[in-house]
Amino acid sequence: MITETIVNSLVGWISHGTASVTGSAKRRLLMTNALVIAISLLCLPYILLFALYDFQGLIIPITLLAAAAVLFQITPFLHVWNPYAGSIYNLILWLFFSVSISYLLGANSGVHFFLLAASTTAIAIFGLRQNPLSLFSIGASLSAFIYIDRNFTEPASFLDLSPGLIDIVYFTAIPTAVLVIFCMVYYAFSQMHRAERLLQQEYQYSERLLANMLPGTIAAQLKRNPGQTIADAHENVTILFADIVGFTPRADTQTAAELVKFLNHLFTRFDSLATKHGLEKIKTLGDAFMVAGGMPEFQEDHAERVARMALDMVAETEKFSREMGEKIELRIGIHSGPAVAGVIGTRKPFYDVWGDTVNIAARLESFGTNGKIQVTAETKDKLKNSFEFARRGTVKIKGKGDMELWYLEGDK
Repeated sequence: MITETIVNSLVGWISHGTASVTGSAKRRLLMTNALVIAISLLCLPYILLFALYDFQGLIIPITLLAAAAVLFQITPFLHVWNPYAGSIYNLILWLFFSVSISYLLGANSGVHFFLLAASTTAIAIFGLRQNPLSLFSIGASLSAFIYIDRNFTEPASFLDLSPGLIDIVYFTAIPTAVLVIFCMVYYAFSQMHRAERLLQQEYQYSERLLANMLPGTIAAQLKRNPGQTIADAHENVTILFADIVGFTPRADTQTAAELVKFLNHLFTRFDSLATKHGLEKIKTLGDAFMVAGGMPEFQEDHAERVARMALDMVAETEKFSREMGEKIELRIGIHSGPAVAGVIGTRKPFYDVWGDTVNIAARLESFGTNGKIQVTAETKDKLKNSFEFARRGTVKIKGKGDMELWYLEGDK
């Protein structure tokens, strides 16, 4: 219980002053708070060592160390005023304390190596956005280290320090300073790897998102030439339009959440079928689902692929209908012919198809029969060797006149 209380208090103290910031700024302040706690804890064994060695004779360094241990703990309170106030205060106090203790104990004690440790924490404390502060901290720490190393070789004349005590301080200060430097370097590399990992995850997510929005070859063209106009004429493709029978009454009786859930469940299955048959899903518009075969890359068997997907869509809808416990049917129209495809927009680009072939396929779906796959004579001619058809007859299609239409029944 006591250990848990101490740990909770320590965590709370490290988090002090960071509630109003997020992201990298919060991590920087948390690290600053952790560092000042480490500095204060580092002062305690030296206070004990000097007190046991000669309390009266070493009262000045003992007092300096005790004051530093207390004054560093003011740092977290300054974060509330300004995100950099505590860090600047910490820097000034650290420079003063390091130079003072180095002057008292001399360079032979090795305590001035803590200034090198301070220079490695500069970027972590101030962040990359505050380069002047980082550069000042590094420059001041290195300048102080060089000056002390050249001018404060021996301890202060008014202190009576034995070589044995100096050796103890040396063999504890150097490894501790190196450990701090190692921790800072390790932290910097861990943050770099973390940033690279997050960047890679974001890149993969954006790639998957782009792949879902655009065909792979089209997405590759846009990445190579972002401002390029992409428009391709295809001599022969097959277009499929599918529509859910009775969707309008359903939309009037269901909530928005129920309606979207219904469409998502069904269309997700259609997406999988498009992938299975190597076809390009063009778009969904309300309850309409549009698929193209033979584009953007040519496929010799595009009509057959679309026909098999249409049959699978009917079968999948029947399965979904049984799962839902209600009758759900599709009207599907398929037509083959020339079309033009391209990318529209720059902010939210999407791949679309235009032409008479698209219009006829859409009309076939609109004038179709519930639960049936309706195709034109052009598509039937491409599929007659592999599939069975039932003749519907001549139907007057709005905007197209009389057309000979057929129902796709299944494989021969």
